[in-house]
Amino acid sequence: MSDDIDERAAALRFETRVVTPEGAAAVTAVLLAALDEQTAGEASVDPGRSAWIRSGGAMRRPLEVGPGRWVRAGN
Repeated sequence: MSDDIDERAAALRFETRVVTPEGAAAVTAVLLAALDEQTAGEASVDPGRSAWIRSGGAMRRPLEVGPGRWVRAGN
């Protein structure tokens, strides 16, 4: 994991003239923490069902199956 952090930190490039080592370390830590948080959030989402589908189940009654349960709406 330390090697992964070092590679990601090395990929950062500061576009300013004056960057102290402490400032660079602080910005790097914040950016890497934000990336880790975003990655963890993406991993926790169930990709198989959308939020629309998941929430719709709570509003419907369960289907009742069996003889006589299916009738035409016009009756």
